[in-house]
Amino acid sequence: MLMREPGLLGELVRRLNLAGGQAAYHSEEGVLVITAWRDDQLEPPVRLFVDESALEQHLPLLYSDAAALWPNSDRVAGAFNLLSVHIEETVLTRKPGQTDLVLDRDGRVPEWVRPGDGT
Repeated sequence: MLMREPGLLGELVRRLNLAGGQAAYHSEEGVLVITAWRDDQLEPPVRLFVDESALEQHLPLLYSDAAALWPNSDRVAGAFNLLSVHIEETVLTRKPGQTDLVLDRDGRVPEWVRPGDGT
């Protein structure tokens, strides 16, 4: 079932959509699905396996880099800005067959995983 998510997930979906994506969170699968970026339909769509807990852990890893880029922004807002940029760059430079993303366990950039390995 597709829902509007509250909290961090809702904010991530909102920001990706503002940045040019067409994203929606599917709570039953625990996946954020990006079906388009700007004018390009993504076929197959990109699936980012993420939940509130993963975002809570990931965003603070981006605080210092985001503060350097957006010094006048709230640290969480800056982290969301930077995460949106990272997701956009990752999506736009994907290779054929790359569909499933997870947040990098070491920090900054989402990483591709083989389909089915993201859960």
